[in-house]
Amino acid sequence: MSVVVPVYRCLPYVENCLRSVLEQTRPITQIVLVDDRGGDESMARAESYLRSRGVDFTSVVHERNEGLGRARNSGLSAVTEDLVWFLDSDDEAAPDFVERLESALITASADFACTRTTRVDESGTAIQIDEAPFDAMVVSGREFARRLILGDAKAYACTKLFRRELLGERPWDEGQGYEDMAPVLRMSLAAERVALVEEPLYRYLYREGSISTSLTPRTLDLFKVERDIDSALGDHSLSTQWGNEIRAFRYREVLTSVAHVAMRARHASPTRPELYDEAITRVRRSISTDDVIPLVRTGHRREAVFAVMVKYTPGLYSAILRHR
Repeated sequence: MSVVVPVYRCLPYVENCLRSVLEQTRPITQIVLVDDRGGDESMARAESYLRSRGVDFTSVVHERNEGLGRARNSGLSAVTEDLVWFLDSDDEAAPDFVERLESALITASADFACTRTTRVDESGTAIQIDEAPFDAMVVSGREFARRLILGDAKAYACTKLFRRELLGERPWDEGQGYEDMAPVLRMSLAAERVALVEEPLYRYLYREGSISTSLTPRTLDLFKVERDIDSALGDHSLSTQWGNEIRAFRYREVLTSVAHVAMRARHASPTRPELYDEAITRVRRSISTDDVIPLVRTGHRREAVFAVMVKYTPGLYSAILRHR
């Protein structure tokens, strides 16, 4: 059992993260730290913490900052065990995370196992559970892929325990944001079975400055993710069969996400107006009024309202969003 921990600008959090690794009820055989060159003392703190507890570990050092996808891939290249967990260095997991997921994976002869996620703020207070309750403990890989498209499951790499052979050599998208969405979909479509653990055993830190809260050029990578997902589904002849689900996914996960990040960033600080304009222009161009009735008919009324308002009255939508 190996854990890969990319380390990047996580100084206030990395010790608690690694403590949650060392406190696992199922001991982890190999810890791989990846220094993604954040320009601070995070890697030194991580290494010092493990040494002070007499723990062996492997360090992989990038020459320069490469991003989370490449850091995970670099860490994977140093893995020697058959089961792999990717843990973000500002998050934590329950002590029985590995034991429960490994047991579920082995019992089901699954290709990977997945738990639910508790989103917490910087004080440690729970905000929400990100996934809907699981209605089955084992599903086919294709069914899990469908749940990803529906939003009933999340593509977070860190909530999953993978068999090494499913991952391949460099599974995570490199040089872009949202590096786990399309890869986890592709892995799901390649998997025979996925084991699910109902209890939320992963704690995801929601903090300002993350890619999900800051408007940067990486925000626009969601449009590439959409193309990659369309391509993966097309390779499995699912584009037509899952047409309604894909339409809702595009409005919920891509267009709404880009618009909300852009608008909230503008509310907070009216900087980078050119990036805001590009984001909103691309969103509005991607909205088709022909999608509104199918969205309503399939129960996606919120996405339909978003489509109409952002297409025709983006200023009003932004003003409403400011007070939500």
